[in-house]
Order: sequence, then structure tokens, then C-alpha cells
Amino acid sequence: MRKILTLVTVSSLLFGGCATTQQGGSQPSKTVTGAAVGAAIGAIAGAATGPKHHKGKRILIGAAAGALIGGAIGYILDQQANQLGNDLGIKPVDNTNPEVKPTEPPISEEKPVAVVKEPNRVKVVMKDTVLFDFNSYHLKPEAKDVLRKVAKTLNRDPDTVIVIVGYTDSVGDFNYNVKLSEKRAEAVRNELVLNGVDPTRIVTFGCGPKHPIAPNNTPEGRALNRRVEILVYPKGVTIPNPCD
Repeated sequence: MRKILTLVTVSSLLFGGCATTQQGGSQPSKTVTGAAVGAAIGAIAGAATGPKHHKGKRILIGAAAGALIGGAIGYILDQQANQLGNDLGIKPVDNTNPEVKPTEPPISEEKPVAVVKEPNRVKVVMKDTVLFDFNSYHLKPEAKDVLRKVAKTLNRDPDTVIVIVGYTDSVGDFNYNVKLSEKRAEAVRNELVLNGVDPTRIVTFGCGPKHPIAPNNTPEGRALNRRVEILVYPKGVTIPNPCD
């Protein structure tokens, strides 16, 4: 009976919480998603340590502790996304439900900057025209104002890791595009550092034409693929290579 109770309790921690979206659907919130991941990790850790006759209690304690940690991470990311949206004057896009795949790019000609909530990170997406002239990696004067606002939010919570990724369209030489995207990511990094962001928190990548968010066979699609993304992760998580 104790084993059954333990499994039910852990399952409740993993799947018990949902937040209702404005569209009326049921979707895990950022905090609930973080709590679910934390509960799973905590339960496994609790079961793996200590004497067998206390295993049931350890699973409960481990799950509860993990849920608190995961929930705190989710809350931090949610707050960062909302603050970034406030500072940039845009409403964040909520893509925290992993079962619902986005049907369109987060940015457009009319909305060149987007803040996106994802299950384990926050993403700021900017069209290259917001930041650079064509084929350039020198920041426009108005781009510095945008990045100053981003830096202001990032400085409020130093317990995050920042990954800056440059992308291009598929036109031209692959290696040239990769190098251009690297230089653009570095330019964004340098501007954030000038605005007080700790450089040890930042990693940059240039992925060139990889991972397009729109078709490359139209001028409109290529314009969306030329972008820079700022990814915000909690400390301590494994961060994948964005170019893979």
C-alpha cells in the first residue's frame, strides 16, 4: 500500500498542475513545467540513496525538493520573459507546451522582435534588420537601444546563462555565412557586456543558414531566417549546441 501511495504522490507532483491559456486550452505553465522536471529528478535521486526500508519516504522527499527547485527555475524564467516583454514593449509568445508545435515563425515583417517562452528557456528573436545593415556585422545606432533594454533585464537576475546565436539565409557561400553569423553574435555579446552583463555568463555561436524558421525559396522567408537569437537558460542545466 505504501508503494502505491508513493507512486500516486509522485505522479501528482509530475502531472497535477495546469494553467489555462487565454485560448481556453489547458497548458502547463512555465512554473508547473519546471516543477514537473524537478519532481522527476528529485524522485530518482531520492530512490537511489540510503537504506531500502526508507525508500518510499526518500522518494517523497526527493520529489518534493525537486519540485521546489524546478518550480523556482520555471518562475525565474517566466519572470524574465515577462520583464523582457515589458522592456521591449511586446507580448511574449507562450510556447511552453511541448506537445503543441508552433505553426509560424515568432517574428515577421510587422513584428521584427519577439520574446518566446519555452519549457526550459526564454528566447529573444530579432530580425537582422533590427540590428545590422545588409551583409554587415556592425550594430546600427538604434540597435544599441534595443540591446540596452535586453541587458537591463538580464542584469536583474545574474543566475542565468546567455547563449547568443547568429543565423543567415541560405544564399551565398556556407562558410562565409557562418563567419558572418559568428561576427553578428559577437557584436551583440559585446554590446550586452558594455551594458553591464557579466561576460562569463555569455556564449556565442554562428550557425549560418542552419535551422531556418521560414522557407528560403522566397525573399520574405529569407528575411526571417536572417536573425539573432538570445537564449536564456537557468544555471546548471545542460545546454545543447544550437547549431546541431
